[in-house]
Amino acid sequence: MNKSEQQTLALASIFQTTALVHQLASTGRCDTHSNKASLNSIVSQGTSIKEIFRSPDDLKVGISSLKTVLAPKPINMKNIMLYTTALINLENKLMKEPHLLNKISSEIEAIKEQEFFDIYHTNTIARLAELYKNTLGSLNPTIMVRGEQIYLTNQNTANHIRALLLAGVRAVSLWKSQGGKTWHLLLNKKKTLQYVNTLSA
Repeated sequence: MNKSEQQTLALASIFQTTALVHQLASTGRCDTHSNKASLNSIVSQGTSIKEIFRSPDDLKVGISSLKTVLAPKPINMKNIMLYTTALINLENKLMKEPHLLNKISSEIEAIKEQEFFDIYHTNTIARLAELYKNTLGSLNPTIMVRGEQIYLTNQNTANHIRALLLAGVRAVSLWKSQGGKTWHLLLNKKKTLQYVNTLSA
């Protein structure tokens, strides 16, 4: 896998978290397999896209979303694009706040050491949500998630959304570590779409 392909998969991991957030906010549900893969990335020790996401199937929702966004005549992906841009900006701000970075790292290590550890457990998701709220949630502007009030006001769904946004910031860091830059989204659009099409064929 060359550098460009690694960047594309890392970019798909960002779009996966934002697409899952959109699904939760709109329907109260999200794709189970992709959700588990994205949440698991928060506690993964991997440093490369292949170590964190073992197969393209782990990024199914992200690849599909990226393909839709890059298509010549994309359907309306406004919210997903807004969340993606917001996550990239949020990660930039986080990198300038070492005390928040240390707090996130310490809390994630503590979560992994808890006796009943299961990244998909309601208690773990609630703890990840609280971590997001107390760190990334303190940076302005905050990410405003749009959706149906019946889901947004549900505590479990709100926690799940915050946990996925935390995974999204992790995904942005991964993308940048692979050399990803925002302008690539514009200049490498055709090349990226060609590769995405081979994954979703």
